[in-house]
Amino acid sequence: MARIRVARWVLGGTVGVVFLLAALATGSVLAGCEEQAQSSGTHSSETQSSGPLSSGAAASTTAPYGGVSISTVPVEDSCSPSSEPISSSARSSAQRTITDMYGRELSVPAVVNRVLATGPVEMELVYLLAPDKLSGLSFEFSGNPPLVPEKYAKLPVVGGWFGTQTGNYETFLAVHPDLVLEGSKESLAERQQKLGEIPVVGVSSGDCLTQYEPALRFLGDLLGTTDSAENLISYYREAMSYVQGVVSQIPDSRKVKVYYAEGKDGLSTDPAGSWHSKLLDFCGGKNVAQLAAKPGYGMAETSLEQIMLWDPDLIIIGRGSQPALYKTIMTDPKWTKLRAVKNKQVFVRPDNPFSWFDGPPGPCQILGLYWMVSKLYPEATKDLRLTAKVKAFYSQFLHFDLTDNDVAKLLANPE
Repeated sequence: MARIRVARWVLGGTVGVVFLLAALATGSVLAGCEEQAQSSGTHSSETQSSGPLSSGAAASTTAPYGGVSISTVPVEDSCSPSSEPISSSARSSAQRTITDMYGRELSVPAVVNRVLATGPVEMELVYLLAPDKLSGLSFEFSGNPPLVPEKYAKLPVVGGWFGTQTGNYETFLAVHPDLVLEGSKESLAERQQKLGEIPVVGVSSGDCLTQYEPALRFLGDLLGTTDSAENLISYYREAMSYVQGVVSQIPDSRKVKVYYAEGKDGLSTDPAGSWHSKLLDFCGGKNVAQLAAKPGYGMAETSLEQIMLWDPDLIIIGRGSQPALYKTIMTDPKWTKLRAVKNKQVFVRPDNPFSWFDGPPGPCQILGLYWMVSKLYPEATKDLRLTAKVKAFYSQFLHFDLTDNDVAKLLANPE
C-alpha cells in the first residue's frame, strides 16, 4: 500500500514559479483579467497537507507541462484496470506523483478511469475532454431532452459544493472515484480529510473567461487526453481572436448597452466585472448595471424602475425561469416600453446541455463567444458561419452531432 505523507512547500517561491510558467504558457490572459487571476492564484505561506502520496522511486524524469509537473512512481498494489467501481485497496498498481494547480504534491493513478468533481466548472471541463472518465454529475444536464449521448445522460447526479449547494461525502465515496477534482484552494484540506485515501486534486480554472487554458492543459495531461485538450485550446484561441478582431473595430460610442436579466422576475443581474457577466464584457457589450457585484452566486437585486432609466439596447435572459421570463418581458406593459423590447432585441442564452453564458460561467462560454458577439454586432459578424461553429463544437467537445434544425432550436427564443 502506498503510504501517506505530508508535502510541505515554501509557497511564496515554488508556487510563484509554477503560476508564472502557467501564465507564460497560455499567452491568452488579458489585462482586464489580471487582477482576478492574481487573486485566484495567490497562496499563503502556511503549510498545506497533500493528498495521498506514494512511496518508491520515480520511474520517469519529472517534466513540466503548463506550470505543473508529473512523474510515474511504482507501488506494491496490483490489479487489472477496470471501469467498474473499485475499492481504494484495489487501485491501479501504477501511480504517479503530480503537483496540482495549487502547488500540492500528491499521488494519483497513472491511468485515471473514474473522476468526480466537487463543482460544475470542473465537471464541465472533464466532460469536454474525457466524458468516459466522468463517474457522476455535479448537476443535471440542461435541456429537454439534453443534447448528450444516452450513456452520459444516465450518469448519476452526485451534487457538490458550489453556489447554494452543499455536497455529501458519503455519496462521493460510494462512487469509488480514482480521484476528485476541487476548484477551491480553501476547501482542499477539508475535502482530502473527508475523502481519505481518494486523491483530491486542486484545479484552478480562474475567475475569468480568458483563463481556461492552464486548466485544460493540466487536465489533458492528468486524464491522458492531451490531444483533446490541445484541440479545444485551438478552438478557444480562434474564438477569442475573432471576437477581439470584431470588438477592436467598434468605437465606444457605438457599443451596445445590455441588461443581463436573471431570476424569475428578471430583476436580478450581475454588473460589469462580475465573473458571471465576463462574456458580455469580453464581447464588447456595455453592461448597464451600475451597482455593486454580489459575491459568490451573484444576482444582485435591482428594480424595473431602474432598468427603465438604463433603457438597454439589448437584453440577455440568464439564470431563472427562462421561457416564462421571456414571455413576460415581451408582453408585459411594464417591460414593453424598453428600447430592447420594442426592437425585439431580447435573447435567451443557449443552455443545452450546459450554458453558453452563465449559470455556471463554465467552459462552454468558449462557444458562447461566437454567439454573444453575433448578437451584439450582427453587421460586423456577417462573415461568421455560426451554425458551422456550433456543430463543430458539439461534435468535437460535447460529443453529440447536431442537425441544422437542432442548431436552429438552440439559437431560437422560446415560442
